[in-house]
Amino acid sequence: MTRPSPDVVKALASASRRHPEIVQWLDDWYAKELGALPYAAGNTALAQGRCQVLKEVSDLVRSAPENAHR
Repeated sequence: MTRPSPDVVKALASASRRHPEIVQWLDDWYAKELGALPYAAGNTALAQGRCQVLKEVSDLVRSAPENAHR
């Protein structure tokens, strides 16, 4: 993932503070995809990639409030 600009991190921080349901939704979506990963028969690489991207985005949004002050 490309590193977001400081302005984007600030916007994500604001969104995650005001709307914690966004963080919860991303976490739930990631958990669902991760749970389905062992059963991905069609294209395992696609399912793994989806899990990786969701994890990175979830971590980014979750850590944005802390990183916005740096």
